[in-house]
Amino acid sequence: MFKGKEDLLYEPKNLFIWFLLAFQGGTLNTGGYLAVHRFVSHVTGFATLAGVAGAQLNWTTMFGMLMVPLFFLSGVVISAWNVERLRIHNQVPRYSLIFVIIFLNILFISVAGTMGFLGEFGESLSQQRDFLLLFLLSFTCGLQNAVISSASGAVIRTTHLTGLTTDFGIGIVRIWSTRNDINKNDLFVNWCRLGIYISFVLGSFASAILFLNFKFYGFFLPLCISLFTALRLRAIHLKTL
Repeated sequence: MFKGKEDLLYEPKNLFIWFLLAFQGGTLNTGGYLAVHRFVSHVTGFATLAGVAGAQLNWTTMFGMLMVPLFFLSGVVISAWNVERLRIHNQVPRYSLIFVIIFLNILFISVAGTMGFLGEFGESLSQQRDFLLLFLLSFTCGLQNAVISSASGAVIRTTHLTGLTTDFGIGIVRIWSTRNDINKNDLFVNWCRLGIYISFVLGSFASAILFLNFKFYGFFLPLCISLFTALRLRAIHLKTL
């Protein structure tokens, strides 16, 4: 499925998975926000919160806020080790392995949450168990984001929208500036970015309904998506052998 520098970026069959994972990115961020009132892939926000907590001499919270981006980073490193490193050496990336890890993370969150080990859904961020949930969700987002970033040649992100929105705005100007001789690749990539944005919002909307009504059971939605993705990638990989 994924080959070469940009891993067949323009193949339509890849777009469905990218949009689906953007949908999942929306569910994970919504779950974290509604569960403990924090966005789990917003590294900039956690750095800001760490600074604020330090100014208030709240060292425990400061340490916790600093740890969340480190878990995101660890997810990125593990993903890059199994994907980008192998791509550099012209070996087969272990995409399905990463999504199995993502599946197991979300499975743990789903089961532990519904059994009460992660506290009450929607409680304020104050207990160690709340930070554990943030750590796991941020780690999961790091894994997912790095996979698609590697596969798309750093064009597509699926767990946050800040960089994507910047790229989309630049793309609009590029398309307008070359409207008399439009680069079809630029046009296609910008449509992809718009699709990612819409998918993320839809994932946030759909999962919010689930989380508000079923609390930790809402995590079974991204659980199913990650399982489907792992199986889909495995099936495509076997066809290419």
